[in-house]
Amino acid sequence: YFLLMFAVDEVHLLNISVRGDLHGRGLGRHQLQKIVALGQQHGMLSVLLEVRPSNARALAVYERYGFAQIGLRKNYYPAGIGGREDAIVMRFTP
Repeated sequence: YFLLMFAVDEVHLLNISVRGDLHGRGLGRHQLQKIVALGQQHGMLSVLLEVRPSNARALAVYERYGFAQIGLRKNYYPAGIGGREDAIVMRFTP
């Protein structure tokens, strides 16, 4: 599944998920294709997302698809007991 928010001229990808036993089958890439298509249908110019640096699998998928890092949100996500983790901000422009 994925969850989007349309804002002005960009799609904000709030959440995307593929069931663990289905990883490695191209389903994440398929979802990204659908997200970009939906954005284009609604006149959006880009797709924006945040991802944890520790989420190496997701980072690899986004980079292979063509997303580029445009920023870093310090201490964005809760992590561990009282800890925080940064968020890498990425954008894709078709």
